[in-house]
Amino acid sequence: MNRIAGIVLAAALGALLAPAPAFASKKVALVVGNANYAEAPLRNPANDAREMAKSLRARGFDVVLKENVTKAQFSDAVADFGEKLAEGDTALFFYAGHGLQVQGRNYLVPVDARITSEQRVRLETLDVEAVLDQMAAAKARVSMVILDACRNNPFERRFRSTGGGLAQINAPEGTLIAYATAPGRVAADGDGDNGLYTRALLRALGEPGLKVEEVFKQVRIDVARASNGAQVPWEASSLTGDFFFMPPQVGAVAASQMDRETLFWDSVKTSSNAAEMRAYLDAYPTGAFASIARERIAALAAANDSAPRAQVAVVPRVARSISTMLMANVEAGAVVLTSGTSHIAIENNAVRLTLTNHQSNSLTGVFRCVGLGKVDADLRIPPIAFDCESYFGRETHSVTGYLQEANGRFTAHMTFNSIRGRTTEVVYK
Repeated sequence: MNRIAGIVLAAALGALLAPAPAFASKKVALVVGNANYAEAPLRNPANDAREMAKSLRARGFDVVLKENVTKAQFSDAVADFGEKLAEGDTALFFYAGHGLQVQGRNYLVPVDARITSEQRVRLETLDVEAVLDQMAAAKARVSMVILDACRNNPFERRFRSTGGGLAQINAPEGTLIAYATAPGRVAADGDGDNGLYTRALLRALGEPGLKVEEVFKQVRIDVARASNGAQVPWEASSLTGDFFFMPPQVGAVAASQMDRETLFWDSVKTSSNAAEMRAYLDAYPTGAFASIARERIAALAAANDSAPRAQVAVVPRVARSISTMLMANVEAGAVVLTSGTSHIAIENNAVRLTLTNHQSNSLTGVFRCVGLGKVDADLRIPPIAFDCESYFGRETHSVTGYLQEANGRFTAHMTFNSIRGRTTEVVYK
């Protein structure tokens, strides 16, 4: 599974895009890390903030770093941040620390907050909307809000109505809002010097030639894999232009389709795994190497026919109509589900899982998903990255499962875990 995910990621990293147009505007960032809470202190937010500030400065941002701020200091920092912004600027706000949602609104918790009841939340904390208001008032060209603040709410037992993690915010035009995990879910603080999410983000920021959306997609893949699907980052975006933390390297030009295809092919051409060849054909069914890939698949199948069968030899390809766990946000904030046909094929312990809805309409468009994995010795299927493409863009979900044998026939029990927190279980017989 890791090899397949790496192949897809390698193909994405190979897509160097044209440099962003030059603007006379500046890049301004406010970075806040709150850890020293009297109640429920955290290990990593201050470290996360320092490392983020360092990384952003290296990428040309004018950074203001604040650690362990009180309510008054927090409010002043946000106000000063807004005053530094001008029309056409790039604005970035990063926060690591405790955050909570109450009645659908998100609040960031200063270190001196005394939250004894739900009614005190708005008085003791900072509403995320206050940050968005500053960016909107300045007419920033690109606005980014990054919230590594989805940890367990230590005050929730005192509230009448609250949910775990943070609530979904509709991103205003020209804005990207990134969460350390899906809305309503919680994220781990991390065992090392940095939280799991921030560590992955720092790594992705160092990749040249990635648009901001590609940076966060890479973060999502890395965090989901590292947490075995327990934590899947999420973004809401209404960006209307391109932004690069690190533009393509000097002398690099936009990679052609053939360049990307060649990179993909180079990563699989020596493989003895037919599933990896099929992954290439899925991406480039009429590609320059398609005929070679099909010949390799046929040769591998012939070799497998003459070899002793593994314990899990074949689970017949079956199809079943299901309601997908994929959810799309439309303008009204509604959640749209689309029905689709899912197929699973398992041969020689290689798993191939697909989902297609075979339909197109104004709300959903066509969904197409594919995931590749392995069956282990215990007949379990470890987490598979389920990459989906639709009218709404690309997303990576997680699928796990196991096999049961009865009278020489196998039944596959699969659980689809979407980045929106929805779980769908499907049994393939």
